[in-house]
Parts: sequence; C-alpha cells; structure tokens
Amino acid sequence: MRNVPSTSASTSRNVEKFLPKLLDRLGKAKAKVIANKNPGDDQEVVLSRFKKIEDGLQQMEDLKLLPRVTLWEHNLFNQFTDLERRVDKFFLGDDENNAFIGLEAITSFLARMIDNVNQIKASIPVVNLMPSYPERSLEFTHWSQPELGLTAAKKLSQELSQMGVEKGIYESRAMANMRRSYEHLEGTELRLCFLSFSIFPAESVIKKRPLIYWWIGEGFITGTQDKTAEEVGEEIFDKLMKQGLIQPHGNAVNASSSSTSCTLHPWIRYMLIGLARDALLFHFDSSWPWMPSCQASVCRRPCLVFYQNPTSLGEEDPLTVFNVNRNYLSFKREWLSKLKNVVVLQLGRWQSSPTHHIEVDDEGLFLKGIGAQHYLSFKYLSLRGISGITRIPSCIFNIISLEILDLRACHNLETLPSDISSLRKLTHLDISECYFLEGMPKGIGKLSSLQVLKGFLIANLKNTPSRLGDLAKLKKLRRLSIYIGIEAVMQDKEFENLKEISSLRRLKISWAVVSPELRGKIAHQCMDFSSLPDLEKLDLQGIPLRKVPPWLNPKELKNLKKLYIRGGELDSLQHAGEETVTECKWRVEILRLKYLSNMKIELTEVEDQFPHLLYLEKVECHEIEKDKYEKNIFWSKAQGQKLSNC
Repeated sequence: MRNVPSTSASTSRNVEKFLPKLLDRLGKAKAKVIANKNPGDDQEVVLSRFKKIEDGLQQMEDLKLLPRVTLWEHNLFNQFTDLERRVDKFFLGDDENNAFIGLEAITSFLARMIDNVNQIKASIPVVNLMPSYPERSLEFTHWSQPELGLTAAKKLSQELSQMGVEKGIYESRAMANMRRSYEHLEGTELRLCFLSFSIFPAESVIKKRPLIYWWIGEGFITGTQDKTAEEVGEEIFDKLMKQGLIQPHGNAVNASSSSTSCTLHPWIRYMLIGLARDALLFHFDSSWPWMPSCQASVCRRPCLVFYQNPTSLGEEDPLTVFNVNRNYLSFKREWLSKLKNVVVLQLGRWQSSPTHHIEVDDEGLFLKGIGAQHYLSFKYLSLRGISGITRIPSCIFNIISLEILDLRACHNLETLPSDISSLRKLTHLDISECYFLEGMPKGIGKLSSLQVLKGFLIANLKNTPSRLGDLAKLKKLRRLSIYIGIEAVMQDKEFENLKEISSLRRLKISWAVVSPELRGKIAHQCMDFSSLPDLEKLDLQGIPLRKVPPWLNPKELKNLKKLYIRGGELDSLQHAGEETVTECKWRVEILRLKYLSNMKIELTEVEDQFPHLLYLEKVECHEIEKDKYEKNIFWSKAQGQKLSNC
C-alpha cells in the first residue's frame, strides 16, 4: 500500500485538486468492486452507498466550497485524510493479487464512509451548502419610499410562487440541511435567539448590541454565576456566526469576535420564518408571508412595519413591541397605556447604518403614556436613533423594573429627569451621541446594578450634579464611556476616581472641541490605570493633546488587549526617554489608529512597540498635504504578511 500523507502534508496540497483526485480514486474502488463480484451477489446496496458518497463529495466540488471554507484546519484535514486512507486500504489494497473482500464487509464499511462524508459536510458552514438565491435584491431598509418596497416584495413573492421557486425552497436538500443545523443547536436559549432573526427584512444589516439587549429583555438569555447576560449574548452571537448561520458584516479581525453587525442569508431567513411561525413566536402577514405583522392575538409580539398602523390593541396584551421598519412613529397615549404587561418596547433603531431615520411627532409626548400604568415586568426600552425627542418624561424613570434604557443617538435630546436613583435594577444605560444633552441627573451613583454606562457627560457643575467620583460606588460597572463637553469644568484629580472602579473592562473617553485652559487640565489629569487590572479595551476619541500623556503608557495598562485612538491632535505613541525594555512594550493585540492628521508612526516602530499585535488599522494618519494622507493599512497577522512589508 502506498504511504498515506500526514496531516501537515495534506494541508500543503492544492485544495482545488484534492477532491477530484479523491473522486477518481473512489471511482476506481467502485470499478474494482464490480469487477470482483461473486456470482449471485446483490450489488444494489453497495452501489447506492457508493453513490451517496460520490454525491456528497461531488456537491462540495461543484460548489467550489473547499477553497472558501475558513474551517479548513486540522479537524477537516484529518477527516479527509482518514477517508482517503480508508479508500486506499480497503478497496485498492497494496497488492493486486490479494483476495478481494466480501460484499457484506464492503457494505458495512461504506456506511462508515458515508458518516465520514457527513462529518466533513457538517464542518463546513451551512450557508456554503446552499444553492444561489434568485438574483433579485430588495433593500427594504434603505428605500426612501417604503410603500415601493411593499409592492416590489409582493410582486417577487408572486413571481417566485408562479415559478415554483418558493415551494422548491422549502422542499430542497439545502433547506433540509439548514433544519438539521437548527435542530442540532444546543439549548432552548440558543434556538430562541436564532429564531428572533426571522423578523428582520431581507438584505438587512443587523447591529449586534440592540439584538443582545432584546434577548436580555425577553428573557431568552440570563446571566450566570460567572458571566453577565451580555457576555452570554456575545457567546451566542459568536456561536451562530461560527456555524455559518449568520454572516459578519464589514471589516472584522475574525469572523466572530470583532463583528459588531451581521447579515442573514435569504434561505436561512425563510427557514426561520417557518419555524418562528410554527412556534407562535411571531405572526407573519398572510398577504406578505415574508414579513411580520402587528397582530398580537396569538404570539403577543406585534411588530411595527411601514404599511401597518397599530391604532388599537383591542383585547391583546403584548409582551414585546418591536419596530421593524417604521420611520415615523405617531401613537396615542392611550395605545401605550394599554401595554400593562409589556416586557420589551423596542421603538428605536436596530439597523447598523447610523443614517437610518426614525422620527416622532409632538416631541415624543406619546411617551408619557408609558407611565400611565404601574409596570412590574417592563425590562427594556429602546429609543435609539429617534429624532424629535427633546426630553424624557419623568414617568419613564419611575419604571422600577427597567433593566436596559437605550437612548443612544437621540440627537435632539436636551433634558433628562432630575433624578434617576429609582432605577435600582438598571444594568445598562446608554446616552451616548446625545450631543444636545445639558447634563447628568443625580442619583447615578445609587444604581448599584449598573454594568454598562455609555455617554456619561462631564459638563459644567450646575448642570451635572453627578460627577466621576459618584461612579466609584458602582462595583459592577464593566463598561464606561465618558464625553467631555464643550463647557466641561474639570475638577482637580477628577479622573483619579476611576481607579476605584476595579471591575472596569472597557473605557472610552471622548472630547469635544476644548479651550486651551481645559486642554492644560486634561494634560495634567492623573489617570491611575494600574489599579484597573481587568481593563481590556481603551478607546480615545478626539484627544486634544499633541504629545502622548503620561497615563497612556504600557506600564500602566499591562493587560490592555485593544487600543483605539480616533481623531485628535496626537502625533506619536512614543514617551520621551522611554527605554526599549519589556515593561515598556504594549501587550495590545488590536490597534486602530484613525483620522490622526499629526500622527507619524513607522510600521517598524509599531512592530517594536506592539510585539503581540494581531491586527492593525491605520486610516488617514499623517497628513502629507491637504486632504492627502499616508497609505491606509488594514493588516492581520493571520494573513501571514510581515507588518513592515505592508
């Protein structure tokens, strides 16, 4: 018998030629079985099993899967090598004069080979096993006239039905493969989270964070002794992506851990719609079966879509109201006051694009209807990205059961209620990108359950009774973003209070345009990061300093894995007189430098200062002449290229 190549040798061969060779050897094995058959042997079972193996391998070959498979690693190669070894040893033999084995043994052995092929196919993300989708693109979420999207979608549905495509989709082998992938998902929470993707329109780019907030609010996921609910949500998002059930969108360091948005293959979406409808998770419009509806009589999860107007809920008592793609929200207070048992009210933006527009009338006065009832189970309210809201009514801050309040990018928001201390169960508060906001309410330091606080504003003393010192009381705070406004008044040693938040893992600091006086205070602020042992990510935006400050130092940030510096005046990352010793080297793995017109840093210098680097983005840094910058760089160590050669 010929020597079987090792796994390392197999990995070096051209994958495009590997399958044809294996199919050729399989054909020779089948021919030998036929040639050596005994009188009276029934070869039907044997030949049918040969065909199953050939069909499975041929499908991989026809769809050109293997060159595209990111999981082409030891596991997959070991499986192929084992399959190749079985063919050679069992069918071809090492001596043509050897007596050939019996038909019963061949039949049994082929069954095990079929299992091999199925294991190989299971190692390939299921989306790669699907035939191509009909060439038609419906970008519902980006049309300025949504009613055109409805007309086009209905027309497409009719066309596909007439062609028999829709029926073929549900009865296809690819759909069966996808259903098996769903059935093999471990745990109810993973399945429920996956089914939630069914309501998003075709071609949607879905933002990860609102998705996870929704899962938490619904109770699909909960925290454990070792992990927060958000960390559990991150793991589920990663699992779905690694299995190819959702795809990353945009530049990502790898397919899961750095993806902040995702998309869904149309065929997977069709499968999910059927499963979610059967599970009574959502109701789908009978006149347009590919979109959810606002009817909540059965599923208790009405969805707001652009062609339906939920003026009355009647006897319905929804748990969740989800804004799928309504751009203009106009409700009567009475409508919201009927939501006595609501758990999730997702009115804001879930879309990845920050340009997606949602607007309210009457400055969002309908929100006062939310406080008309005493809520006991209301957990998640999202007004993310809604224009026209100038103030948040105090009734919302009286919902003591609220756990997640997302007000991100409410660009017209000016005023919050004066006291937030009643929200003792609040774990997430996002008020980032609310640039008209005048100040912080008092009582933030009493939110003992708070894990995530985004957009904490440092303004003048009059409008901001809550200061950084109050945050030192938040022992569960893991993620914090701070915005230093134009009128900010910095107290002496104010940033020293950060060292008290030992649980902090991610910190973002953003600066508005600052005065020379404030710039001087920022330069001399003492930030003691050495007492933050778990700080993994530091994001600095619009830093108003030319020279690197003493606190931005690898000696202080010993466990930092991600460093993002975007915008501002910084011209280098080199400390004056710094020695080239190990303790002066960064342990950062992901470095993003963007829009730094003064920043001049050589790639050899990056390699020296960041010896553990896995990924680098350098975009519009070092302005050579007006509006012209050094070459943009997107480098990943996984690509095998040396950074200094970019």
